[in-house]
Formats: sequence, structure tokens, C-alpha cells
Amino acid sequence: MHTCARFTAVRTIRRWLSRHLRLWRTLAFTSLVSAALAGCGLWPIPAEQGEKTPAPVKISDGRELLWSGDIKQQALAMIRASRHRLYVDIYECSDPDLLHALLAASRRGVEVRVVLDATEKHSMAIALPTLAKAGIDVAPIRIKQGIDHVKMIIADADVLIGGMNFGADSWANHDASVDLPGRADIFLPMFMWDAARAHGETAEAPQDRSPLISDRDIGPCVLRAIRGARREIDMEAFNLTDEDVVNALRWAVERGVSVNVLVDPSQSRNRTAVEALRQAGALVRYYRPYGGELLHAKILDVDHGAVFIIGSANFTHQAFTYNHEADVELTRVPAFAEAFESDLHHQIARGSSYPIREKVASWDES
Repeated sequence: MHTCARFTAVRTIRRWLSRHLRLWRTLAFTSLVSAALAGCGLWPIPAEQGEKTPAPVKISDGRELLWSGDIKQQALAMIRASRHRLYVDIYECSDPDLLHALLAASRRGVEVRVVLDATEKHSMAIALPTLAKAGIDVAPIRIKQGIDHVKMIIADADVLIGGMNFGADSWANHDASVDLPGRADIFLPMFMWDAARAHGETAEAPQDRSPLISDRDIGPCVLRAIRGARREIDMEAFNLTDEDVVNALRWAVERGVSVNVLVDPSQSRNRTAVEALRQAGALVRYYRPYGGELLHAKILDVDHGAVFIIGSANFTHQAFTYNHEADVELTRVPAFAEAFESDLHHQIARGSSYPIREKVASWDES
């Protein structure tokens, strides 16, 4: 190899290692141990090696980032504290505790309205008859060529929204939502639009107000955030298949941005994106379940919370084009980013270079 070519190659390697130094310090040991354990059949890694999900993080204006079981507790607290209205727009709803809390709220005089996706079997078999029998205003909505994938509760003036379904087993998943106190007026138009459509009424789609982004506005927003990254992109993705998103991440690596991605191992279509990003120089790993849970989160964190996108939309063409989805785009939330990045790096360190999974359902959109 010529001296000039050798120098260029060494310089490229040094730059790549520098971008990933923070992660390699942890990976140097834990990834080798994880691989050895998996190879010996000693899987999953015991929970005592680290918490499964971060603790809730609340910032000064009351907004809070919550994970897994803490989301259920927050949802129950909001329902039980409600006095005037409870509006639920949800893909999967079957958790008995939440259903009982909704019934109790209705009995004490709270206006309870629920919109369910018409294709989700648990919602149709459990939530729909349970709520309808109690006289609650509940209706299934059909989305042409897609699903109603929103996961949202409006309780009086407060909103809980994100990636977490309200299924009986959803809370075990590695997933996140955000509590937005006092911001119901931003999300009410979308719920009223969905409720009207669910009842067969003609209604015009409302204009989104920040921080809400929905439907076909989500994809462009995600791309804009990735293309604007200057230092680092951190990402958790249940499904990562959208070609434009994958290319934007590749180009980010090429311009010197550190790209760190964790994907769910149960989604076989993630593998194409994983290989493309790895070849570009991104650090991409598969989540290792502690049991049978999914990595169900859909989070994009750019430049340590400069832009933080979280919600229901997978990073797929289906989600960006056909589904009814709801995300929030938050800006300047370093506390959220710090908690997310710390957990992401822990999960990447204990993750796998190839899909290792227990027996979990393989859903394309959930």
C-alpha cells in the first residue's frame, strides 16, 4: 500500500473509533461476555446486570419521559384522577386494570370516549364489548390501507402519548411514552377527528400544532432531524425499513456524525437496514430481551436532545404513508436525551450483532 493511501486509511479508522469511543469502552467487555453466554446457551442475561428500563425523568415544565411499567402506573393515575373527560385513542387495548379504571371513571360521571383500531383483535374482542356494555362511547375506526396506530390518553388537561400499547402484556416491552401536563388542547382536534370518523361522520383533518406531528408529516420531520444532525444520532427502532431514513442515516455517518442504532430482533425485515448501516460505519446492534419482551420503542434523539422524536410511528414506509400515527417532536430536552442515551448505550453493550430472541410474536406493525 502506498504511504498516502496507508495514511488515509489510518486516519479514517481513527475518526470512526473516536466517534464511538464512549460506547466501545463498555462494549469491550460486555459484548464479549454476551456473545459467550449466548453461544453457550446461557440466555437471557440476568436482570441484576442492569435495570431493564430507565427511571422516569421529569423536567421543570412538568413533562415526563416514562418507560414500560411506569407508563401503566401513570395511565392509571391519570384515569383515576380525572374529573371531566377521558378520551382514549389506542391501537391495542385489553389491559383489565385500565379497562376497570375507565369503567369506574364513567360511573363517577367522567365523560369517557374511546376510539379503537378495527383490525386489532384484542381491542375488538376485549375492550370494545367491555366498554360498550357499560354504555361508554366506544367505536372502532378503519384506516384505508393501514391501521389506527395512535397510543394516547387525554385526561382533563393532560396527555399521555407515545409508543406503548395498552395490552395486557404490553408493559413488559422496552417502550416509552411522554406525559404532557396541561397540553390537551393541542391533541383534542386529532381525537375529535378520529371519533367522528369512527362513527362514520365526515370530518376534515385538523392541522397539527407543535409538538404533535401526525400521519404523513412524520416522515419528513424524521428526515429533517437526521439531515440536521451535527454530532450524534441515537435511535431505538422496533421497525427500521424506510429507505429514505436508512439513506439519511448513512449520509449522516459519511459527514462525520456518530450514528448509534438499536433494533428489535423479532422483525426480520430490519436486517437489510442493519447491514446497510453497518457497511456505512454506523454502530447497530440487536436488542437482547431479558425474557420474551420486544424492543417496541420508536425514538430518534439528535444531538443530545436538540431534537427528540417519540411516538407510535415505526420508521417504515407503511407508517409514514398509510397508517394513522401520532408522534411528538420535542426540542431542547437534554434531560430526556441523557436518560435515553444512557439506557441505549447499556442496551447496545449487552446487545447482539445478530438476532437472538426468545419466542415472541413477530408483528410488522404494533
